[in-house]
Amino acid sequence: MPTAEFERLKEVLKKAPTPEARKEAAARFREYEKAKKAPGSKPTLVSLGFKKTYPTSVEVKDIPGELERNPAFFQHLRDIVEED
Repeated sequence: MPTAEFERLKEVLKKAPTPEARKEAAARFREYEKAKKAPGSKPTLVSLGFKKTYPTSVEVKDIPGELERNPAFFQHLRDIVEED
């Protein structure tokens, strides 16, 4: 069952990847991670895409920074959330 933090993150990801939206998405992702923090866990988001403009492997702790920096990564997460 999605949490309130995750629902807020999904709403932000539906916006255009403007610098403000990317910054807000990063903040929402930090809130989401803080709410569900699993001790000792080091999960990684892996994308099998070829020649993407974002890293193909990002530790979950590094996702907020990547969201802020990279519009293509923002769009990638947006696509994942829209499939949900």
